[in-house]
Amino acid sequence: MNTQRAFDILQKEKLGKYIYALRDPRDGKIFYVGQGINDRVFEHFNEADNCLKFSMPFKQMSSKVIRILDIWNNNEDVEWIILAHNLSTDSNVADLIESAIFDGLSESQNGETLNEVSPPNSSRLLPDDLEAMAAEFVNPLTAYENVFIFPIQNALTKGTDPYNATRTTWAVSIYYRTLNPAYAVGLKNSISKGSFEISSWACVAGTSKQEFSSPGHPNPTDHQPLLNKNWNNVLAKAKGFWQRGNYLIVAFNGNGQFRIVRGSKDTTTWHNCI
Repeated sequence: MNTQRAFDILQKEKLGKYIYALRDPRDGKIFYVGQGINDRVFEHFNEADNCLKFSMPFKQMSSKVIRILDIWNNNEDVEWIILAHNLSTDSNVADLIESAIFDGLSESQNGETLNEVSPPNSSRLLPDDLEAMAAEFVNPLTAYENVFIFPIQNALTKGTDPYNATRTTWAVSIYYRTLNPAYAVGLKNSISKGSFEISSWACVAGTSKQEFSSPGHPNPTDHQPLLNKNWNNVLAKAKGFWQRGNYLIVAFNGNGQFRIVRGSKDTTTWHNCI
């Protein structure tokens, strides 16, 4: 199937660098987006042929090849489309276009493609990203000795409210649980969506982890001075620790500076909030 496997010389000259897509004729959905020159769009069909020729085990094939073979098995040709062509080869324009198409498909009824690697240079902005652009960097006017920072994006995505997403469930040592006074913020995409005073800690039944309660539990009042702030400047000082899914503890001196209490080997240096 897909007997055409090359462009002629004139076509190649006019195409230059291009963005293409592979589409399943059975449902009309695009399942792969890529970029290339010359006969790149057809190389996927050659790849599928080679998998058959060398009897590659099914489990070793990529999802893209499996889809191509399934389409062929139904006596259909894979549809291919040139979405943009004659693109500059000495800039990132092709990367940006490919990424925009890829992101647009994932956000549409088409759904995710079967690309194993996401295209580079995505500039997609979700509502939360735009909110982050507008949010002020955290810079409290009063001192805070201990502010716990928890990642709560996954919990919020599952529908958990900000308070419960922020307060549970964490592996907090007895030493850190004794810190007082203490506050906690829950971050989604570096923006504090939850901000609460910590009044007590308790073990979570059936686990070795803990959760905190705030004054007014189970319906506490948000701690406004730390809410809806951009924490990127703070996270940058403990980036590796934070990216591994760990929580941080920071202190603010009320004069435009903070230091890392938990999450960095350097716990004495005061950094500027802005």
